[in-house]
Amino acid sequence: MSLPARSTHALPLVALVLGLGACAEAPAPRSPKPPLVEAQKPAVEDIVVHEIVSGRTEAVRTVEVRARVEGVLEEIAHEEGALLAAGDLMFRIDPAPFIAARDAAAAQVLSAEAKAELADVTATRLEKAYEDRAVSELQALEARAKHKVAVEEVEVANKNLAIKELDVSYTEIHAPIAGRAERSDFVVGSLVGGIGSSALTVIHDDSKIDVWFTVPDRVMLEFAARGGQRGQLRDSLDQLPPVELAREIDDDFPFTGRVDYVDPEVDIETGTLRIRAEFDNQDGRLKGGLFTRVRLRTGEVPGALIVPEVALGRDQQGPYLLVVGEGDVVERRAVQVGTRTAGGLVVRSGVSADDMVIVNGMISARPGAKVRVRQGN
Repeated sequence: MSLPARSTHALPLVALVLGLGACAEAPAPRSPKPPLVEAQKPAVEDIVVHEIVSGRTEAVRTVEVRARVEGVLEEIAHEEGALLAAGDLMFRIDPAPFIAARDAAAAQVLSAEAKAELADVTATRLEKAYEDRAVSELQALEARAKHKVAVEEVEVANKNLAIKELDVSYTEIHAPIAGRAERSDFVVGSLVGGIGSSALTVIHDDSKIDVWFTVPDRVMLEFAARGGQRGQLRDSLDQLPPVELAREIDDDFPFTGRVDYVDPEVDIETGTLRIRAEFDNQDGRLKGGLFTRVRLRTGEVPGALIVPEVALGRDQQGPYLLVVGEGDVVERRAVQVGTRTAGGLVVRSGVSADDMVIVNGMISARPGAKVRVRQGN
């Protein structure tokens, strides 16, 4: 038995009504929340301004030990690397040929003295004979002239003897300064000395250590401007504050020294000034040839603004900070940064003490977009 025709048309109508009702009940999509960031105001502190640069250490004195006469090395009397006192015997060259030469020179002195004595006696007798008109005046004058020549020959012989005695003394080579000697390239039996010969060894006096470093000319000008002797650069160089030094293994700057030399001119190619500072090293904790960090106090800044270093961004336009502005909208602020401190970076310009600087969540923050703010410490 077939259904009435109107029942067949009613089914699509019911489905359409039910579908429209389901669409009306679906919720509208919600807009995403602004990203959550952490922001805080810059810390305000009175800080000491430092400039940290690289330096290189060297012994306060370094002396080459050389043979002053040519001969065969007979003895190495010192222990390589051990601490030497000034005057300690280090090397001995075979003295035999030099002693023989000295003795020969001494004999020449005796011979010259005998000749001079004989010439004096002869000249005296001829001078008396001339008074008696037994000889001519010319003979008397020639005899006295020969005596003067003989006297000069005695002087020459004595000078030659002094040289030979020096040569004998040079066969023993003593430490010219206190310090530690490098390993020698020579062994007993080596021929040393002579023209073009190399040094026997080098002594390093590391009781004090010099540290060489360079600073930008800007640092020196800023130091002078902050009050170094009426702002005069010449006076400020002579009154630089103590210099602090750190080795590679040091977290802090445990060594304190003083500036004892400053180059008279700035290097025109690099725009830097070379400085030397001296450090006491009686405990032997420093060695020559170390690369170090040098911290130089250049002034004080009252009320400096400090932000965490992680807050600083850099792009092609330079360093910047993201700040939460009015209506929680992110702003990009170009800044000038200064020295590092224990709390972060000093910001010289670009933000104020009341700005809320984003310190966490910078990846999600976009200039011109809103954010939700959680205040940091």
